Amino acid sequence: MVTSVLGFRFQWWIWIFLGTVLVLAAGFATVSLAPAPHLQIQADHPSIPAGGAAAHLTIRSTIPLANSGLEGTLSEGRHSGRIARTYFSDDAWHVTVQSKGMAGNVRVTIKLPPFPAESSSIAVTVNDSPDVLRLDDPADASAFRSWFTFLTEAQFFRETSNLPAEISDCAGLIRYAYREALREHDSVWAKASGLPLVPAIGSVRKYEYPFTSWGASLFRTGSEPGARAEFADAATLLRYNTRFVARDLRQARPGDLLFFHQEDAAMPYHSMVYLGASQVENARGPFVIYHTGPQHGQRGEIRRPSVEELRKHPDPGWHPVAENPHYLGVYRWNILTE
Repeated sequence: MVTSVLGFRFQWWIWIFLGTVLVLAAGFATVSLAPAPHLQIQADHPSIPAGGAAAHLTIRSTIPLANSGLEGTLSEGRHSGRIARTYFSDDAWHVTVQSKGMAGNVRVTIKLPPFPAESSSIAVTVNDSPDVLRLDDPADASAFRSWFTFLTEAQFFRETSNLPAEISDCAGLIRYAYREALREHDSVWAKASGLPLVPAIGSVRKYEYPFTSWGASLFRTGSEPGARAEFADAATLLRYNTRFVARDLRQARPGDLLFFHQEDAAMPYHSMVYLGASQVENARGPFVIYHTGPQHGQRGEIRRPSVEELRKHPDPGWHPVAENPHYLGVYRWNILTE
């Protein structure tokens, strides 16, 4: 009798144990089948035009997010967009993507441990606006001015025989510095430039030449749409690529251009760059710089007189004063239009 009771109790505990195991196993199975939390990315615009438009990504999850540690990178389309801002607000992460110069697909990859990485794409569309290359970010405008003036002045310190082949007149010097100022100034560029020194100036971020909406054809050559080219003489730079500021030289800012018109000259339009102070040597200036163009069968040279020296030029036709009918005034690049 005692043996049968013990046997019954033993069997009863076995059934309780097995039941508990089954319940726990079912619970674990339910947990393992539940989807793991992941990042949810929502874009306010699936597509934006090239040239500085913005799209905003909002990142959330089904569980609270940490307010630090998010990493956003471009896994595709670095010439079409850039990450302009990343911040945490209202229990969500926010990433602002700004379009650059080229149309294309921009893929943003978001990493925030312990979640798996997630990606979102934004299409950057073609923008045919004449203002698409305008540097509307003050930091970009400042970077362009600094690079443009440095690159023009740096040529003054090079031997004429070592100048880039296109620098054979005033417009050639300006085209060269304009184009190179819009490049990405990385180590590859620094090595190829052949310059004795490279300043610590940030590059323009809106686009990197030649990856622009206009490709390598940076200069407008007419008023009709699509009239663009890599080459432009001084008259074309004046008419289609700059705007008038003043005839008072005191209104000039570094990187602005001075234009002159001499009716009896072989090249009637002539341009100079207003440098301001020197970036290469300890000399305050203000200076202007220009290429003389071919002279007496020779290639010509780059000159960098101070403004005061230019005002005392032996030929009054080169004086930058309002009384000089040959002086057209101070002009500013269209891409710097505020």
